[in-house]
Amino acid sequence: MTRSQLEEHLGEKVKIRLFDDSVYDGYLHKTGEVKFKNDPNLYIPRKLYFLTDENNVCRSCLFRVSHIKVFQMLDLLY
Repeated sequence: MTRSQLEEHLGEKVKIRLFDDSVYDGYLHKTGEVKFKNDPNLYIPRKLYFLTDENNVCRSCLFRVSHIKVFQMLDLLY
């Protein structure tokens, strides 16, 4: 997966498995977004990603694109 492919899904609900086999689900965000300006751990680092719940509370560790082993969309309900 490339960075541009991953960034097409920013703000969408996804499920990921990282290189250490930990599995997370939530809404995909990129560090540096304005809505996380008050949390320096989520605002200052660049080129990292994380998942949040519905209330914008971080539910995963920070990860790079290269850390993702499996990527799955969860908002495919019609």
